[in-house]
Amino acid sequence: MILGIIGFVFFASVGYFAYNIGQCIGVFTRLDKIINKKVFGALGVLIYFYLVYTNQEILITALSRPLSL
Repeated sequence: MILGIIGFVFFASVGYFAYNIGQCIGVFTRLDKIINKKVFGALGVLIYFYLVYTNQEILITALSRPLSL
């Protein structure tokens, strides 16, 4: 249960980081003049979700490895 809570907090905090980095990329490339920054943030979160979904087996192994030692 504790591992689930820690995993969820980590998942949410990295998702928020992906949102902010997406917005920063939009501003840095000056595309925010054409497209809203929030669109870039949402795109960053969608890419993050995709990467987590495609690599979920590796992530579960990495999270449970400290428990097996």
